[in-house]
Amino acid sequence: MADDLSRARERRERHRSTAPAGTFGVGTRRQMQIAKVMDKVRQAERRHGPPTPERITIALDICGLYGPEVDETLGGQEPMVDEWETGERIPTDEQLQALALLTGFPINFFYLPPPDPLTGVLLCSEDGCEPLGETPSSP
Repeated sequence: MADDLSRARERRERHRSTAPAGTFGVGTRRQMQIAKVMDKVRQAERRHGPPTPERITIALDICGLYGPEVDETLGGQEPMVDEWETGERIPTDEQLQALALLTGFPINFFYLPPPDPLTGVLLCSEDGCEPLGETPSSP
């Protein structure tokens, strides 16, 4: 039994000595697991297409974020965010993550379909609810 344990230790030591630096360690394994999960999340997001421009507008409007300061905060120049809102450009993964941090909305929110044009989006406060953006026209 003692021989089996010593042989197992020797094999483990030989393996460790030939393994690349950083292979063993709690942090590295955890980082690899996180990277795999994030890759799966990004792949799932890409399968559903680009972020919905209307959702970007909703998040910015709810947070009261307007103007070139938003573009600069997200690492770009005017009219970058305006082009996201019209669908002319698509934000990168990093820009979308920065937008999520800035607005407090989860990344998945930006991949939801646009809101129903008949109901729109209501912004509610203690004073009541108001339609966000343009009000739908009456038939």
